[in-house]
Amino acid sequence: MGKRISMLVAGALAAAAAHAAPATTVLQDLDCRLVKADDIAGIVAKVGKDTGLRLPKDMAVRAEVHCTPDGNGKRHVYTIRTTIEKLVTDGEQQRWAMVAHNTSYGTTSGSAALLKEVRFAVRDVIRQEP
Repeated sequence: MGKRISMLVAGALAAAAAHAAPATTVLQDLDCRLVKADDIAGIVAKVGKDTGLRLPKDMAVRAEVHCTPDGNGKRHVYTIRTTIEKLVTDGEQQRWAMVAHNTSYGTTSGSAALLKEVRFAVRDVIRQEP
């Protein structure tokens, strides 16, 4: 009985902590079959937590990952563009305006190396936080 109660209390505390910490909004543009959207969102969340990123609700981190196979098909050429954006109102319309940005590119043979580069790109754009 005591173990079950302690598990319930631990679960309630974890839920309260998750609710109290504001989640970073992640916008994505993914055109790369090497990685999944969940992988990118997870990286942004982890790097945000590691760096103490605390963006207001009207700001977001955008991660764009594009890749194509090179000529022999064993490697992929990639472009990673990360930005911090702010939701602004122009008259009656709202749009995302770039506040900070970082772009990197290169070649990779697999998803692990590409996700590592995404992590570096996200960390670099967070260092520019306005």
